[in-house]
Amino acid sequence: MQLDIAAKLIETAKASLTKYRQSGFSEAIATAKELCEALNLKPQLKQKRLRSTKRQFGYEVPDEPFSDAQKRLEVEFFNRVVDSVLMSLQERFETLSQVRDTFGLLLDFQKIHGISKQDLHKHCIDVEKTLKDKGEADIDGLEMMQEIINLPQLPSQTTAMEMLTFLHDNDLQEVYPNLWTALRIALTLPVTVASAECSFSKLKLTKTYLRSTMGQECISDLAVISINAEVAHR
Repeated sequence: MQLDIAAKLIETAKASLTKYRQSGFSEAIATAKELCEALNLKPQLKQKRLRSTKRQFGYEVPDEPFSDAQKRLEVEFFNRVVDSVLMSLQERFETLSQVRDTFGLLLDFQKIHGISKQDLHKHCIDVEKTLKDKGEADIDGLEMMQEIINLPQLPSQTTAMEMLTFLHDNDLQEVYPNLWTALRIALTLPVTVASAECSFSKLKLTKTYLRSTMGQECISDLAVISINAEVAHR
């Protein structure tokens, strides 16, 4: 999956969850009542007796406990679960959105037709800085900007993959070398990484019942060697 498509799906999911937080509880209650009626059950939540506690003077007034069981379920369970999911989406895919903004123009060629030369220059320089390591860059931002300006007239709905295919089919890699390199990098950026899952699966293969007394440091070293087996065999 392309990075920009994944970012759009995540934004759609966040918007859907935000909307669900506002109206989802009443819909869930209605569905639960219908299910209770179908199963001949009494659709009633168990009420808890509120304990009276001695209050002491304080500047901050504590929250009043909910006497209504349904309201208590909504505030203390439903809202907390949905808020937790929203926070997880925000934290996990924040970097994904930043990368999408950096390569946004390359991933969405529809924006090129209406972008100014100044904005195009800024975007190409940002991409060059992103693809730079130890003073060496994979592309030249100014040259890529000129390559984009010199592109032939293409349909307004051209996607990044279609652009890359166009350059490949017409043997234009040497004519547009910077754009060719940047497009290949932008279209192969991973949406997610499975390093944690890979570590756990390799750990099961490394720590068998014969190695049950092995120390943590040795297990970690063996797991790293197993994960990077191609490097270890060199």
